Amino acid sequence: MRGGYGLFYFIDRGGIANQLAQNPPFAGANGVTYAQGFRITLSGSLACQPNCTQAQLISTNATGPLPSGNFTNLNLAAPTGVSVVSDLPTNLTPRVSQWNLQVQHALGVNQSVSLAYVGTHGDHLTRNYNENQQLFNSPSGTNMFPNLGSVTVQDNSGKSDYHSLQAQYERRLTNGLQFLGSFTWSKTIDDACGAIDTCQPQFFRNFNIERGLSNQDQPYRLVLSSLYELPFGKGKHWAGNLSRPLDYVVRGWQINGIYTLQAGQPFSVTVDGSPSNARADLVGKPGVHPGNLINYINAAAFAIPAKTAGGVFIAPGTSGRDILRGPGSSNLDFALFKNFQVTEQIKVQLRGQAYNISNTPHFANPNSDLTQGGFGQIQSTIPFTFRQLELGLRVTF
Repeated sequence: MRGGYGLFYFIDRGGIANQLAQNPPFAGANGVTYAQGFRITLSGSLACQPNCTQAQLISTNATGPLPSGNFTNLNLAAPTGVSVVSDLPTNLTPRVSQWNLQVQHALGVNQSVSLAYVGTHGDHLTRNYNENQQLFNSPSGTNMFPNLGSVTVQDNSGKSDYHSLQAQYERRLTNGLQFLGSFTWSKTIDDACGAIDTCQPQFFRNFNIERGLSNQDQPYRLVLSSLYELPFGKGKHWAGNLSRPLDYVVRGWQINGIYTLQAGQPFSVTVDGSPSNARADLVGKPGVHPGNLINYINAAAFAIPAKTAGGVFIAPGTSGRDILRGPGSSNLDFALFKNFQVTEQIKVQLRGQAYNISNTPHFANPNSDLTQGGFGQIQSTIPFTFRQLELGLRVTF
């Protein structure tokens, strides 16, 4: 038996787009061309007539600065028409606590089993929201800063929790056979998307209605992997007395396989309208119809929220975040190897590998926008999950 506990701090910047340096007048776009009388070199800009030749483009003569962002019409005292990024002055450094307790037991000389509980808790996690969103139950165009575009706030107040039961069986390589099986049963909950996700809360002043399953929640995952050296040829159980040419043919074959079974990803039922990030109202028992590609979602459980006369939603939708789950997946990877012992130091391995050998479709989540045509339909598969074949040659010396 063994256990552990750890506390980790990290800075979650969320990408270059969420940095304060992206605000004017530090960031922006501008451009000049030779037709305007400028050439650009690595050392700066070079004044030049429109018809100047390449010979005049001498980088050491370029003493002017490169063009910066064009904010000619920007009044920093009262900016208009721009989007900005903001960090709360009360933000603390994000941190994650991790703990685990594991019991291991040996079975004979080459087998073992283990059972573990693993948990984590995150707080001060980064969550982004637009503080300048259209307000509910207000005339269209009502927001806190009417002269600005989006006001992206980086708020380090998010929380998350993860709990899992992890079981494993291992058979170490003996008599040419190796096997490893693992199963994880878990649940992940948080109250916001991550810093680099594009989703937004329904209403930035009430994150309580956002608490639910994480986008990456995975309730179960089973992985079985094996390696088997076929028992044919010299020194093996079968066909050990063949002639050298035949032994060269039948000896050294190896098969490998990895099978994965896992649940699908959670998703929310959304609606188009104002504000643009609203979810549907829940009016029945939510559920899905596994295997039904046309009506995967129980549409009768959802309704479009009530609107004002001006077309603005009166209140956030009553359905929770990530209350439904998409299709799970079953996948088998298979490989056939042929090993050649060329000399005592040189080995050659010929590989034939098939990913998703059965070509089983891995379906993506359905269209979950209640206001769009095709709601509840699964219209695509997860990219690059079709069957792929690969040949390889490996030389070890």
